[in-house]
Amino acid sequence: MKQTVNKGFTLIEILVVISVIGILAALSGGVTVVAKAKIKTSAAEATIQRLELALSQYHSDFGCYPPTGNGPADNSVMIGCLTGDLNQDGKYTGDEGDIPLNHPRWKKPYIDIDKSFPVRAGKLMDPWDVPYRYWENQRECPRCPYNPNMYLLYSCGPDNKATEGTRDETIDFGADFNRDNIINWVIE
Repeated sequence: MKQTVNKGFTLIEILVVISVIGILAALSGGVTVVAKAKIKTSAAEATIQRLELALSQYHSDFGCYPPTGNGPADNSVMIGCLTGDLNQDGKYTGDEGDIPLNHPRWKKPYIDIDKSFPVRAGKLMDPWDVPYRYWENQRECPRCPYNPNMYLLYSCGPDNKATEGTRDETIDFGADFNRDNIINWVIE
């Protein structure tokens, strides 16, 4: 009489394998989320540095920075000054209002209008799809404790929120919404 040998897996072996696969999947998913957050933060920092360079070039030509729009979330005036796209149609426009695009010192453009700069309704958006924030300090608030002769430029960061009723609220990093903001000034 010949004996048959079962060559299959036991239920316990299958459950152990499934558990190990589940643990590995959970760990890799967490790593992916953290990596995506770091990539977005790095992209926001790079955009802020690119804007700082453009604002510096604008300032060297005019002796001032572009004005703040209707609050810090309205960066359209700054973007219009730097790109020359004042009516947000993706094309350079002529002299309109107090933005001196036909001025002989205006070097066209300080930032190119391209797909690497996501602009919607004239506002430059950060990686979390929220407008970058901009306050001009040189004329509007020369006694601001941070960057008094410059500007405040920041992203709301991963939580998509910022306290921004006034400049004092913007620079208050004790406020819950400001803790993860990506900023262009140094907190001492």
